[in-house]
Amino acid sequence: MTDTVTTQHLKAQAVDQPSKKKESPISLAITPWLNSLPSTLLDLLKQNTGASTLEEVQQNLVGSAPKRWVVYEPMVLLPSGSFTSEPWPSLLTSLSTSQKEDLWTSILDQLSPPKAPLTHLAINEGIPLLQSDQQEENILRSPTGLHPLHGSFGSPTSPSFPSSLWVSTKQNSLTQIWAPLHTMFSRGNIKEKARLLSFHSTIPLGSPPLHPHRYLPPATLNNSYAIDLYAGIGYFVFSYARLGLKVLCWELNPWSVEGLRRGALANKFTVKVITTPEDLGRPTKHLIAGAEQQIIVFQEDNRHAARRIAELGEEEKPKVRHVNCGFLPTSEPVWKDSFDILVQGFVAPSSSSKQEGGWLHLHENVGVKDIETRKAQIQGLFDGWCSESQDATLKANVEHVEMVKTYAPDVWHVVFDVYVSSSIIN
Repeated sequence: MTDTVTTQHLKAQAVDQPSKKKESPISLAITPWLNSLPSTLLDLLKQNTGASTLEEVQQNLVGSAPKRWVVYEPMVLLPSGSFTSEPWPSLLTSLSTSQKEDLWTSILDQLSPPKAPLTHLAINEGIPLLQSDQQEENILRSPTGLHPLHGSFGSPTSPSFPSSLWVSTKQNSLTQIWAPLHTMFSRGNIKEKARLLSFHSTIPLGSPPLHPHRYLPPATLNNSYAIDLYAGIGYFVFSYARLGLKVLCWELNPWSVEGLRRGALANKFTVKVITTPEDLGRPTKHLIAGAEQQIIVFQEDNRHAARRIAELGEEEKPKVRHVNCGFLPTSEPVWKDSFDILVQGFVAPSSSSKQEGGWLHLHENVGVKDIETRKAQIQGLFDGWCSESQDATLKANVEHVEMVKTYAPDVWHVVFDVYVSSSIIN
């Protein structure tokens, strides 16, 4: 009833009081800045662009200025291509350093909330799939195209954690922190983070749920683990930790690891980072046995993950409920390892028989017309691995396909949830 009344009220407002289109805050910053420039600059721009009046020049500049932005405190990030449409390039090349700085600070001042001034401005140029210098895969997903406009982002020649800019945002009440010059942030993952947070929600009243085995009580989760093979800055790590799971993570990029560490502390999770060659060379059971931290991060290639879990004895072996494989365009290279990690946790319980199970979350970019075909392929792949196992009761089911976000026209970022289970009998 409330929604209906509200909707009708808004419709009445739209009819009775036609809304006036609000001017963009960036436009509000640019207009007075343009008026402060010497008229000779705009006259020259008028001649070079073929505009008939100075007013037309200003209208073209304001009209082609960016209309969108994202705030990651204390930074404002403008979309790719900002200030690249004429007449902006012609104007910017003719400005002095101080005139440019006046423009950037005017934009920051206009966008800043009263009590938290924004101090840095940059243009997002995306994450290249290849490293430009070597044409090799950009495994660390370094944002080499980021274009800083205002503020110090850190030294590009000798970067260090203390001297670099660190920014933050909050999604689903969880804080994430990263250094934008060195690591990426994907806003579109918010939907998948929220889904994981609700994965083990209380069984709803009424009709029985489609997958009742998903509804695990907090006591079970608190004695279980999640494995994240592409941890990044903690995109999904923090969702698992909020559920009460302990999390073992693998991440190669030291900047991502540091962002994960800072984000974990900001969310009040305890965290241990294993990063030195000496520590990484030690037996896994010595690294995690007795560890009280909720999140443990291995700064190494995730190819070591299955071996590390296998090193653990029956008493130390973690009861794994989730393995996250969050890498695009496909995480398939680690699917067999993730399967082995999950199955290794199906140790015989104290009771005479019990069903044990857990989920693999497989991320991949898939054409929208190919999703069902890919689902069947994945089912066949896991059926084969189950049949090769010595456990005759082992089975896998691609029980859900989550379409997270569009990646390109007719291509979706998809997560395949594979539930693997075994009837353990002593």
